[in-house]
Amino acid sequence: MLVIEHRRLGTWLPIGGELEAGETPLEAAHRELREETGLTGSFRPLANALDGVPPGLIGYEEHEAGSKGLHMNFVFVCEVTTGDVVPNEELLAWKWADRRELERLDSPLNVRQFGFAALDAIVS
Repeated sequence: MLVIEHRRLGTWLPIGGELEAGETPLEAAHRELREETGLTGSFRPLANALDGVPPGLIGYEEHEAGSKGLHMNFVFVCEVTTGDVVPNEELLAWKWADRRELERLDSPLNVRQFGFAALDAIVS
């Protein structure tokens, strides 16, 4: 799983960002991956997904985010095409993390939980 050290937040996170006006969560996932890393990904329907669930969607989480109000995370998994990561200015660092590395990350618990779910979704 690709994780980034976020410059402003000072923690390790998956690729992500905010929806733009008129954008679906899946469109935002494609865009954020490209903007933050220069990579493109293949978002595929997951096994046992219900009809109408966007390809690659593995979960949803929400929490209060201070002055921003309700923060809603739509979590997608994709397979990236070959290529080098070209990080943007939001990243201090990036790395590919396996299960053991995810366990050691200094990041919120939900990041690790969704990371494990992403790894499980790709392998199954």
